[in-house]
Amino acid sequence: MRNPIPAMLTSVFVVAATVSAPAFAELPQAYQDLLNEAADRQDDDARFFETADMISVLVDGGRGAVHAYVNEHLPHRSGALADWPLPAPTPDPATDPAPAAAAAPAPAAHDAHRSLGGAPIDLTEAPDGSGSWLAGSIRALADDSWAGHVRAGIQLERGNSELTDFTFAFELDRELEDGWRIDSQFEYFLSESATRTTRDNWLVELRTTRELDSGIGYYAGGSYERDLIGIYGRSAFLTGGGIWHAVENSRANWVLRAGVGQRYREDGLTGETLTDWVAEAGSSFHYQISETASFGSETTAFAGGGSRIDQRFTLTNRLFGGWAVQTGLRIEHEFEDRPGFDPTDIRLDVSLLYAFD
Repeated sequence: MRNPIPAMLTSVFVVAATVSAPAFAELPQAYQDLLNEAADRQDDDARFFETADMISVLVDGGRGAVHAYVNEHLPHRSGALADWPLPAPTPDPATDPAPAAAAAPAPAAHDAHRSLGGAPIDLTEAPDGSGSWLAGSIRALADDSWAGHVRAGIQLERGNSELTDFTFAFELDRELEDGWRIDSQFEYFLSESATRTTRDNWLVELRTTRELDSGIGYYAGGSYERDLIGIYGRSAFLTGGGIWHAVENSRANWVLRAGVGQRYREDGLTGETLTDWVAEAGSSFHYQISETASFGSETTAFAGGGSRIDQRFTLTNRLFGGWAVQTGLRIEHEFEDRPGFDPTDIRLDVSLLYAFD
């Protein structure tokens, strides 16, 4: 465990220094935002140290400038950088200047700022053992890293059944080069009544998209669902088409898609299988309500043989770190009227969620 005494002494020194010395030059806003995000997300001091070290290579002033910013704006993380130097304060014009003939100080054994010259920076080509200043930051910030969440909770269902379900789900997303993205999801439902298992269902979804600089792109994807008490015991979709990234800003993100494909389904009673061409229209909307709350809406509609609409709404409230509580509502409507089946299923989920990136 890191000894807290040096960190406390460093913080006291910085407070005293900032009272008597002029303010140091500020980091560019983009690097300030990156440090703020790392301080919030990276609970481990070692990972925060690595991110700060990477930034120190890219800014004027090196480690000293980053250390000064952390001490002033993120004092709760200053302990991770306690051994770093601080930039020399600007000399006070009122004081006597140093003699012109004074000898220049000897260069430090390790410069706080390492010059990369004019060469392009490629963080993915760091050799093994090249130091902590790259390793953690590549894991946290690389464009092709995986992200997602795991959740578990209780589900109340009304429609074709009156059940209380235990659910488990995980989602994995990956950003690739040239605008490619992979989104996948798996959900598992288990229901028990007394000592009997009355439900054992699951859903798998996968979609690959590529978005061009204009916001227009294309996708291909599919899903498979097993539902032992619905109209169809098994149902699968395979579709492809185009996407349009209609809205993208710091708070809202909205992607529309439209395409064609095929739907396979197996009748829950007779076992008869059907395959039809369908047209697909979909919407994916996310809105950041506040720093800790977000809203999401996923809508998919299929028109053709076995028309269906599937809507999912989520409200996620972050608790601490990567932990959150998510409330979800799923409404699934089959447009085929079948005796003995309610065409609409409604599922309400309350889950504990852990997000990772």
